[in-house]
Parts: sequence; C-alpha cells; structure tokens
Amino acid sequence: MKNYIYFCSIIIAALLLSSCNGKTSPEGTNDSSLSITTRELSVYEKPPLSKGTNEATTTEYNLGKKEYMSTSNKIMPYEVRGIIGVPEGQGPFPLILISHGSHENEKENLRFDTGFEYLVQHLAENGYIAVSMDMSKPYIWKYGDNDDQEKSIPVANDHIEGLLNANEGNNGGFPIDLKGKIDPNQIALMGHSRGGETVFEIAKDQESRGRSIQAILSIAPTYFFEHNWPDADVAILVPEYDGDVISLDGFITYRSLSKEVNHDYSVTQLMKANHNYFNRKVTRNDASFSLVKNTSVDQLSREQQESFLMDFATDFYHASLKGQKEAFILPSVAQPNTMYDFDVTVMYQTKKAKRIADASEINGYSTEGAEIKQSIDSWFYKNDEVLIDTITSGDGDLMTRELINVKWEQSNAVLKFVPSISDFSEYAGLTINSVIDSADEINSKDSSQSFTILLRDTKGNTSSLTLPPNLNALTYSAGNIDSTSLEDLDIFYWSRSTPLASINLPLSDFKNIDLTNIESVSFVFDQKNKGSIYIDSVWLN
Repeated sequence: MKNYIYFCSIIIAALLLSSCNGKTSPEGTNDSSLSITTRELSVYEKPPLSKGTNEATTTEYNLGKKEYMSTSNKIMPYEVRGIIGVPEGQGPFPLILISHGSHENEKENLRFDTGFEYLVQHLAENGYIAVSMDMSKPYIWKYGDNDDQEKSIPVANDHIEGLLNANEGNNGGFPIDLKGKIDPNQIALMGHSRGGETVFEIAKDQESRGRSIQAILSIAPTYFFEHNWPDADVAILVPEYDGDVISLDGFITYRSLSKEVNHDYSVTQLMKANHNYFNRKVTRNDASFSLVKNTSVDQLSREQQESFLMDFATDFYHASLKGQKEAFILPSVAQPNTMYDFDVTVMYQTKKAKRIADASEINGYSTEGAEIKQSIDSWFYKNDEVLIDTITSGDGDLMTRELINVKWEQSNAVLKFVPSISDFSEYAGLTINSVIDSADEINSKDSSQSFTILLRDTKGNTSSLTLPPNLNALTYSAGNIDSTSLEDLDIFYWSRSTPLASINLPLSDFKNIDLTNIESVSFVFDQKNKGSIYIDSVWLN
C-alpha cells in the first residue's frame, strides 16, 4: 500500500538457564548425556581493501559513428566511445563493462561515462580490463521515449564486439593494443540507475549471441519491466538515501531474481548513501528527496561512496570472475554489519539455498509468551495489513508479501518451528530474512533488537547462538506514522521504507549437535523484554 501512495511452546525459558547450571535437560530431566551449548554470534565487519597491485593505463576511445533504427521507426545516431582501463601485463584479463544511467534526456552533448573514470582505473589496477561506455543517446527523448532498454542493447553490443575484435588483433580505433588481453569467457557487466536495469537485457542479448555474462553488479537500479533473468551471479547495491529511485527498486529486483535460485544473488543496502554520488558527472545531491528525513545530518560524502563502490565492485568480481568466493558475502560467516568501514544491511542466497520456513502457513509455528499473526504487506492499499513497507511492487506476485509478526512483552518468550528439511549438514549457514517493526512503539528507537536462535536435534541436544547488540539488520528505522486520505479512507503508513535484511548464523558455530537430524528451530527472545519483528522466511545457504 505504501508504494501505491508514494510510489514454540515446547521450549521454555528454563532451557536456556540449564545451559549455565547444567541441571536440567530439554525434557526437564537430569540426563547428563545431553549436550546444551550457548554462544554469542560474532559481529562481522569486512575491512577495507588495500590498493590494487597492477600498473594500469586509463584513456578515452572512440570507434566511430553508428545509427540504430528502433522498433518505433526512429533513427538514433551515436558514437561508440567511452573510457577504458587496461592493466599492464600479458593477460588475458576479465572484461567489465559499465553502463551509466539516464541523467539527461535532452542535452545530447553531456557525457556520463566519464563519471566512472575513477572506478575504471581502480578495477584495472586490480586486474580487470574495465570499460565505461557512453550510453547517453538511448536516453535522449527525441530519439524515442520509454524505449531506452531496447536502444541500449545495440550500443552495448557495438562496444563488446569492438573489444573482442581488438582482442583478436583487429584494433578498430582503441589507443591501446588489446591483442590477447581479454578473456572472452570472463565478461561481466555493471550498471547504475537506469543502467542498473538495462544491463540485464544487455546480458540476455549477449547470451543470444553465444556469449556468456558471468556476473552483473546493479547499482541503485530501477525496476520498470519484468525480466527473463540472465545466467549470471548478481549483486545489487541500494543506497538508503536514494532520492531518485525513492522506491528502492533494487529490493524488487532481488526479490524477483531470488525466486530462480540458479546463482548467487545478493542485495546490499549502503546506509546513508544517496543515488548520484557514485557518478562524478551527476552533481545534484538527491538525498533530501528520499523518504528519509534529516539526511544532511549523517549523509555519506561523494568520496565515501566512491570508496565503498571501488572495494565492493572489486570484491564482487574477485568472487564471481576469479573464483575467490571468500572475497565477498559468504554463508559460512555472519552477515556483514559493516563493509569497508561503512554500515550495511544485506540479503542474499546462494544457488544451493533451500527455504525451511516462511510465512505462508502460520500453523507451522508454536509460541510461548509471544503472540504471532500472519500479515500481508501489499502494494495495494486495500489489501495492506501492516504499517511498514518491506518494499512491494505493482507487478504480479511482487505486489504482496506474506509476513509473520512476532510480538513479545516478557523475557524468554519463544517462537518455534519444525524445519521442512532436517539435514542441515550440507549447508554453511542458517539465514533469517526479517525486519524490525519500526512502527510499533514497543521497539526501542535507540537500540537494535536481539534474540537467541536455538537448534534442537532428534536426540534432544541443543545449541544456540545469541545475536549481538546493534546489528544493522535489526535496527529501528527512524520515521513516523503518516496518513493520507483516499476514497473516503484515512490510510496510515510508516513514513519510509523498511526493507528486509538477512541475519546469517554460520552452522559451524552450533556446537555439539547433530546437524543431520535437526528437530526444531526456536527464536528465544531473551535479550530484550519486549519487541516486535516481522519474519519473511528462513533459509539454509
């Protein structure tokens, strides 16, 4: 509804106490053969990267003029030009192509590809041939409106074919010798804003030409169209203070992608970042146009956003193109609370992911000392049942999201469920997708929620991990209950979006328990005396 407007009872508290005094087993007996362990989850803070070790040359190129006749019979003239960064050495190197967004629709002489020169240089220093393509013409209205997705495809293909021809020795106008420099089996894309969406169609087009795109990084993307997703790993970066794509469409992109479970997918929210500061040629500070108030107090600077993106992109491509999986987001460690010294939240799933619980059937949960309610977050106000907006869309099954609301007003309340599969041993992490109910005054505005996750095996052994305080994934989102009148109704809603986030618990941290035979998973609300959260789903990754 908000987007439409602004577009259980078995495990008791004594169980935890028994882990300290060793007197009581989960059945209330003195069975000393049972194991009861408790630990605190470590906060994961991903450190900044060191400077790349490759010497690199960055320069402009121009391969000449071309024209494209669109399906609406309009001719679009353009030049195949951009910025290229090339590492020194023989190669071959992976190739990364960057597509900027629609930042100007009338002035043809403005270029935005040069706004990523800093990123091209950084990627080249880290062992990639990086190219920022001039994609300005597909966004100029006089050459056709609302078809930039179509027109971006031939422009990008001209760049790719020119690069691959140069790799074969047919230089075609590049000021650097590229013969043998490019690994044609290691091609990746990156896009910002509208370019963050059109890169998916560019990737599908390349697949139809027999070329495989290995990885896609989508930065602050729009979500205007449904897509047939390419066969690639995808990382999405969403700035919290986005005053351009205020609906934070990257979360919709992730939700649509994650239904496929064919590759590793992630969406990272960079706290306090705006839309434009990733591109040096886009000067406006858009943060004040976002749904978050008082952004000037703590907003990231342009230099900080650039610093984050350089490290984030490098780690993602190291993981996807160079097989260095440990470089990016892993289920074998807790979700990052900070990356490169900046606060983040993350949602992700691996290609092995299996859902073991969701909000579709409330009868699968039991409680003690807590209230649960099945709720619908809907883009359409008449079907909406929650005040917060976990980011839904007007498209098909993305219009609604089923949630389980858990509310407790006493310490050691419990929510328990039986997982849909009992063998956890083939997985690295237990991942909970949830969000704090910021619209409920029961939650503190000054601290994050925290609780304990307890696993019990079929023999009665238990092992638990307690979440640390101040996790960004469970932090209150500052805002207020707002209202509007529509069709003789007063409609109330939280004033800003509150996207879901993943809490990942490494299964290796659950000690002295049989992970091949897990009987139940419990949320034990033992860290805060009261609270309210929404649970979307629980996964094994």
